[in-house]
Amino acid sequence: MRLLFIHSKPFSFHVTEKTKYAEPIEDGGEVLERGGAENALVVFCAAEAPDEEAPGRVASTAAHEIKKAFETVGAKTVVLYPYSHLSNNLCSPHAAIAILKKLRAALAPFDLINAPFGWYKAFEMHGAGHPVSELSRVIEIEPSEIARASARGKEHPLCALNQRFREIFLDLGLDEVVNPAIVEDTHVYKQYGPEAPLILDRVFYLAGLDRADIGLSKSKEQKLLEIVPDFNRWERLQSLMRDYKEAVIEADDFFEQFALQLMITGEQAAEIFEKVFPEFKDLKPVPTNKTLRSHMTSNWFPVLGNVRGRLPLPVRLFSVGSRFRREQRQDPTHLFESTSASVVVMDKGLIMDDGKKLTRQILNKLGFDKTKFVKKKVASRYYDPETDTEVFIKYKGQDIEIGNLGFYAPASCARYGIDLPVFNIGFGVERIAMMLSGGDDIRALVYPLLYEAVNFDDKELAGLLGPKEAPQDQALAAAAKSMGELAAANSDAPGPAQVELYSGPLGGKPGRITIFNWDEGKPMLSHAALNEVFVHQGNVYGLPRDASALGDKFRPIYDEGVNTGLRFIDLIAAGFAARAEAHALAGKTGPLEERWKIAKHPAQVNLGIPDAAYDFIQRLHKTIKVGGPLFFGMRAEWD
Repeated sequence: MRLLFIHSKPFSFHVTEKTKYAEPIEDGGEVLERGGAENALVVFCAAEAPDEEAPGRVASTAAHEIKKAFETVGAKTVVLYPYSHLSNNLCSPHAAIAILKKLRAALAPFDLINAPFGWYKAFEMHGAGHPVSELSRVIEIEPSEIARASARGKEHPLCALNQRFREIFLDLGLDEVVNPAIVEDTHVYKQYGPEAPLILDRVFYLAGLDRADIGLSKSKEQKLLEIVPDFNRWERLQSLMRDYKEAVIEADDFFEQFALQLMITGEQAAEIFEKVFPEFKDLKPVPTNKTLRSHMTSNWFPVLGNVRGRLPLPVRLFSVGSRFRREQRQDPTHLFESTSASVVVMDKGLIMDDGKKLTRQILNKLGFDKTKFVKKKVASRYYDPETDTEVFIKYKGQDIEIGNLGFYAPASCARYGIDLPVFNIGFGVERIAMMLSGGDDIRALVYPLLYEAVNFDDKELAGLLGPKEAPQDQALAAAAKSMGELAAANSDAPGPAQVELYSGPLGGKPGRITIFNWDEGKPMLSHAALNEVFVHQGNVYGLPRDASALGDKFRPIYDEGVNTGLRFIDLIAAGFAARAEAHALAGKTGPLEERWKIAKHPAQVNLGIPDAAYDFIQRLHKTIKVGGPLFFGMRAEWD
C-alpha cells in the first residue's frame, strides 16, 4: 500500500461522478458524498496487488503509520482518501475496498472522514507548509508474512483423487448419488444367494448397547445417600431410569438430565454412576442385522430397483464413498476402510464393449493409456459369470488390479424388479492414488501421520519460522517493523549513541523504546544484526542479504534456498517490544533494559522454530546456524 500524507488547513471534497467500481454511498454510512475539516491529515492511499495476500496485516501497519503522522503534524481530523494514481500495480477493486474497510475500522478511534472508493471527486486543500506537512510511506509485507497469511493448506492425495473421479464422472454425463454406508444383511442374501454367508464373514456387523433395566434396591439407596446426604427425589430417579430404558431420553443427554433433574452436581452424578449403578459399566453390545457396506453394489441394487420406471433411460449413476472389510490384517495393500469410485449404467441393449469403452475413457482421463481386462475364472454370484472381469494397470513392472467390472446377474436383478441390463465398474481409489504418487504402501498414503514421518520442503519450512515473541497489541506489533527499519538506518552511527525507535502506548501506558551502543567509536549495530534467515535443503542459516559479502561456498544458499524475509534486528525489536509490553502490563514502573553481545542460538535473536520444524531438522540431521556479533542494547521507559 502507498500512502501520501498532506497536512491541510483546511480541506474539502465532493463526489462528481461514479465509476463502475464505485462503492455505495448511503445516508448514515461510513463513506460520505462530501466532507471537509479545518485541520486535517489527508491520507491519499492506494492498495497494491501484493496487499491482497495479507490484507489485515497491511491495514494494521498502515493504521500505525497514519497514527504516527497524525500525532506528528498535530491535525484534528483524518481524511482517508482513496487515490489510485499513487501506484501502477493496483490490486483488484474488490480487494481494495476490503482493505479500506479494515483500515477504516482500525482508524475508528480518530475523528475520521472517509472519502468513497470508485468515485471521481473534486477537492480543495491548503498545505500547512511546515517541514513534515508532506510525507509518504510504502507499506510492504515481508514474503514470510505473506506466506503465513496466504499459504494454502495441503490436500490429501486420496481426497484429491476422489475429486478427480467426481469431475471425470460428471464430465461423462453421470449423475452423482450419495449411498448409505449402513446396509441390512438381507440385501447381501438377495444379491449373493448361497454365497452370502461367506461374503458376510468379511463385513462389520453393527451392534448397540442394551439399555440396562436397573432397579433401586435399599443398598443402592444407602450408597446414594453417602454421596448426596440430603437426596430425596427418589420418584424422579425411578422415572429417569424408565425414560432411559425406553429411550425417551437419548443416551448422550442422559448424564446431563440426570444431574439437572435430580438437582445434583456433575461430580456427584459421575460418582453415582460409578458406585451406585455399576450396571452401566457392564453393558454388553447386542448385534443387529445392519452392516457397514463392504461393496458399493449393496446399495446399487435397491437404488436401481427403486428408480426403474421412474427415471428415463439410460440411467447413469456414480458414487464415491467408503467401504469396510474385515480383512485379516492391514498391510501395504489392504485396509479395513477403503474408497470405491463406483459407476452403474442401466439401459436396453448394453453390451460388454460399452462397459469396457467407458472404463477406458475414465482411466485415460486419469493418465492411464493401457488397460488390461482379465475375466475371472470364478465369478461373484451377483455378476453374470460371463462378464465378471478384473481391470489391471501395469505399475513398476507388475500388473496391479485397480477395479472390477461386469453386468449384474439377471437373477439378482429380478429380486429388485430390475428387468434391464446393468453394467457396473468399481475402482479402488487407494490403489490408483498410490500408483499416481509412486508409493508402495497404501497405509502410508492414506494415513501418513501414522505411518510416515512429516517432511517439509524449504518453502514450507520457511513458512513455519517467525518471531518467538511478539507484542499482543497489533499497533505495537506493526511498529516493531518500523523500529527495525529505524535501527538499520542508524546502524553506522558511532558509539556511544542512542536513537529513539518508538514513542507511544506501551502496555497501556505512554512510553518509548530506544536503541543504544556503549562502545566508543563502534557502529550502533554489529554486522550480524542485519542478517536475514535463509532455508536451504532443510538447513536454517542467518546470513547477510548481500551474497557478495560471503564466498562462493554460500552461493547455493542464495541461489537455491528460500529467504524468509526475517531479519535479526526486526525479530529482536519485536521480542523486546513484547517483553516491554508484558513489563508494563505486570504493573512494573521502572525502565527495562537488555543488551545483546554475541548470539549463539535462534532464541537470542527471537527466532521461533516450532516443534514440528525442530523435529524435522533433527531427524534429518540438518543444521541451524543462526547467530553472530550484535553488540547493542534496547531500553524501554515510561512517562
